[in-house]
Amino acid sequence: MKTTHTARDYDLILIGSGMGALTVASLMAQLRGKRILVLERHFRAGGFTHAFSRKNFHWDVGVHYIGQMGEGGSIRSLFDLITGKGVQWSKMPEPFEKFVYPNLKFDLYGDKKRFIADLVQLFPAEEKAIRQYFQDISKASTALFFHTMRQNGTPVFKLVGWLGKFWNSISLDLTTKEYLDSHFQNPQLKALLVSQWGTYGLPPAQSPFVMHATIVNHYLQGGYYPVGGAGNIADSVQSIVESKGGKFLINREATEILRDRGEVAGVRVRKVNTPNKDEFEEYYAPVVVSNVGAANTYLKLIPPDYPIPFRQSLAEFVRQHPPATNVMVYLGLKDDPRKLGFHGENHWIYEQFDHDAIYEQRSSWIKNGQPVQAYISFPSLKDPQAKTHTAEILTFADYDTFISWQNQQWRHRDTEYKALKQHISQTLIDLVNKHYPGFADIVDYVEVSTPLTNEYFTAHPQGGIYGLSFKSERFQPENLPWTKVKTPLPGLYLTGVDIYMGGIVPAVMSGVMTTSNLPDGISIPQAFAMAAKANRGAGEQGNIKMKSIVES
Repeated sequence: MKTTHTARDYDLILIGSGMGALTVASLMAQLRGKRILVLERHFRAGGFTHAFSRKNFHWDVGVHYIGQMGEGGSIRSLFDLITGKGVQWSKMPEPFEKFVYPNLKFDLYGDKKRFIADLVQLFPAEEKAIRQYFQDISKASTALFFHTMRQNGTPVFKLVGWLGKFWNSISLDLTTKEYLDSHFQNPQLKALLVSQWGTYGLPPAQSPFVMHATIVNHYLQGGYYPVGGAGNIADSVQSIVESKGGKFLINREATEILRDRGEVAGVRVRKVNTPNKDEFEEYYAPVVVSNVGAANTYLKLIPPDYPIPFRQSLAEFVRQHPPATNVMVYLGLKDDPRKLGFHGENHWIYEQFDHDAIYEQRSSWIKNGQPVQAYISFPSLKDPQAKTHTAEILTFADYDTFISWQNQQWRHRDTEYKALKQHISQTLIDLVNKHYPGFADIVDYVEVSTPLTNEYFTAHPQGGIYGLSFKSERFQPENLPWTKVKTPLPGLYLTGVDIYMGGIVPAVMSGVMTTSNLPDGISIPQAFAMAAKANRGAGEQGNIKMKSIVES
């Protein structure tokens, strides 16, 4: 093993460049002047916020839409601070979602009152339960937030979290299915209410109601898309970090957390995509933040000789509860999809109403060629700067379907694997074409990613897209240390979706919580106060700029 020792020390090293890491890097660079090193194994920074192009087509790999990005809102102001206002947001057209079932279609508007009214119109006999549901999702999302604050907040927020536990009666162990079954009668209504479960990766029988509620709350005011694509997020943060003497290094896979006298000393990395597979580098800092997930951090990066009391239980959980995995079909279109009636909204297509049964078919649909679920999104119709038309089709798939090709190299897998990807893309295109005739005729370019693609670029176990499986076992007292910001190794901290839950905004919040726990860190109130101050100072200028972008 050849190791290059770097001469330059940093104040803080971040492993991975996903949204949690980008949040920590930006806040600590801007507000504390820290010299920061961000290490990323991919050849592009950004994690699931990164974007890519083929020919003249452009896609985002993970950002399909984000809620709570309305001008002047606290989350938007925080995001503007993190990116230095380097990302503008375009509101999606209304309705911003369409739920498509056999003989039933439902348009979802970013208006809570209309959402309720539309449901009541379809299911008048369940009006009382529908209105109670919207009260309960507010309570349930608050319950999850309070739990996260008890876990990872500063002392004041931990106290608030504990006090909130006593007046909020929503249990963290309650599944979405248990809630629905105890409140509603009509199976079609139950199905409609959980149509967005793909945004967190677990069907009703397996998902905690608090997680489902958090997602529903997140999109009550509609969806937004980053103008110019999500790649601008990492680009903006990189500029901020480098302006303070920091650096982003791509093609660097972390292999070990370095220690000195029982504390963090830095990170050893392997250079990816180099002829010499045994070429390593070492970078040093007194603080390291891992954004690669609890499983990778505790089971791979911390040497086995360092005592982690929950290492075995975490490994067993990962084995018993595989993460959510998916296939994605990226499409370049040769004609305007608006001619087929699309306007930029997302479409959730389901061939049946039983979402738990749909989830169980995530392996068999590939074999029988009959997909039962698909999410279709149109990046080009959401982005006012798009020059060509694109679409993305996403559905869930089982990792074991692809395990035969696990050890073959990306872009050099055999013809059988390529044939499988072609089969997947065709069956999913056919499903969309069944509901929207003429869609297949406008497809010009096709590319497919599988769980193996995600695994190669992210190193997430089995190519998981939402971190640790969000099963209720995570809330058991003995398992809570898995998702704490502070680790048993002094100087090592976690951030990312495992701290809170999957999604861009939860990842941002995880970054804020991590930052509040760091030495010389920034408290949660201070981060939001600085964001609000920056937003007030640049509000009018930002409005003019956004108007210009949208009209161009």
